[in-house]
Amino acid sequence: MNCSVNDKTNNDNEILKRRIYFNLLYDFYSPLLTERQRKVYETLCFSDLTLSEAADVLGISRQAVYILAHNVMDKLEGIERELCFALNTRQLESRIMELERENESLREKLKAKEAEE
Repeated sequence: MNCSVNDKTNNDNEILKRRIYFNLLYDFYSPLLTERQRKVYETLCFSDLTLSEAADVLGISRQAVYILAHNVMDKLEGIERELCFALNTRQLESRIMELERENESLREKLKAKEAEE
């Protein structure tokens, strides 16, 4: 199947969203991972290496890197399902931004009213 440019862009956007999501989960839950799990995640995601390159760096097989990486992602998602810290934080940040916009709007209205008087 031949992908159009829009399909590639959408796929790239989804990949980026997924990477951001997992980095957010990692920020919250990395202390709950083992040293080896953190090393695999950081090597793949922060150094942006391929599975083969990460395998060379870590001194393990490509297949082992693949399995460990998927186990880490499954674990991060499982922890998030149980604790929902990342979701709650995103919701709180969104609400804070909304309140800040409302506050700014009210300040502008107050300044306008004071200028009229």
